[in-house]
Amino acid sequence: MRHLGAMILTALLLAAGNGRADADMTLNGPGDLAGALEAAKDGGVLRLAGGDWGGLSLQKTSWPDGQPLVLTAADPSDPPRFSSMGLSGVHNVVLDGILFDYTFTPGDARHYRPFRISGSEGIVVRNGVFDGDVAQDDDPSLDGFPAGFGLSVTGSSDVTLEDNIIRGFARGLLVSRSRGITIQRNDVHDIRSDGMDFAQVQQVLIQGNHIHDFARSATSKDHADMIQFWTNRTDAPSEDIQIRGNLLNSGRGLFTQSIFMRNEQVDRGRAGPEMFYRNVTIEGNFILNAHLHGITVGQATGLSILNNTVVQNPTSKGEKDNTALWTPQIRVTPESTNVRVMGNVVSKIVGAEDQRDWTVADNLFVQGRTRMEPGFYGAVFVGGDPVNPASFLPKPGGPLDGTGIGAPLMVLAR
Repeated sequence: MRHLGAMILTALLLAAGNGRADADMTLNGPGDLAGALEAAKDGGVLRLAGGDWGGLSLQKTSWPDGQPLVLTAADPSDPPRFSSMGLSGVHNVVLDGILFDYTFTPGDARHYRPFRISGSEGIVVRNGVFDGDVAQDDDPSLDGFPAGFGLSVTGSSDVTLEDNIIRGFARGLLVSRSRGITIQRNDVHDIRSDGMDFAQVQQVLIQGNHIHDFARSATSKDHADMIQFWTNRTDAPSEDIQIRGNLLNSGRGLFTQSIFMRNEQVDRGRAGPEMFYRNVTIEGNFILNAHLHGITVGQATGLSILNNTVVQNPTSKGEKDNTALWTPQIRVTPESTNVRVMGNVVSKIVGAEDQRDWTVADNLFVQGRTRMEPGFYGAVFVGGDPVNPASFLPKPGGPLDGTGIGAPLMVLAR
């Protein structure tokens, strides 16, 4: 403690001498944090030792642009562990290599959000783990299944979530009423319901994520989605959205909807074109799942669905004998305007009715039912384990080989 105090004093003296403190300190436990935050009020790096740090709460605190507060693991192999997190009214903070560890407590609400970012700006969360827990619930459809919501972001801007693991929650990530959101290279798995949810968001990039192998309850009322957008209870449209290069694979888990963007405000007659999704690009994604909602978009304007591969994982289908229900499709509400659906590999495209401002072209239609019909999986793909995306690489000399149609090979081969 005496050594730590000397480090803090040195940082403060530097602040007095040159107008800023570029702190770089190693902290041994939560009792050291308050003084270190004061020393690093002009930015710097606080390296946290491994172990239990309790809850992290930062409120109405700002660090300078270009000089953020960085909380990072002193030893990446032994990360600091926070049981809860609340960032409220905070500017310019980086959380790097932290374990956010939720433990279910009987009585926790089913929508409990232990890790929150609200009213904040310039937040980066990277190289971390959000680790959930299972419920002890009197409802047998939920008892023993993942509980709580992983990370919640509301009313915030310039937020980046990259290179994290999110696992073992009822829902993984929720973002609402926010802008400037980057979600990239995260691994999301063992989720009970939704992987990522978005409502009333602008300037969103969802890129290079791996969402897979949900831990679903077949008897619950969940309508599981890997990436879901909605407009219910919103008053401004979501716009400027890019969903690129993601790998969505139901794996050994039960089916989910994959990319699902219903527009409830419009389809329920509560709003008109002013609430259409705007400027949405869904490009280069690989989707391996077993529900007809492979890529589904409600009323939108300026929609591009380009070079995606959307195929069936038969091990994930439900019990009903309904091939159409368990085969992923691309579906766009016909009222949408300025739509392009091009260069995709998919079983079916729904919604195109010769609209003047729609372009539907250069798509390859495939099916896994009948060997003698066009587009049979065995003639198009190399084959193998239907759970493995690499099984859907183009078959040499087949109808997909060398065409440039579908998701980039690097997405399938990850």
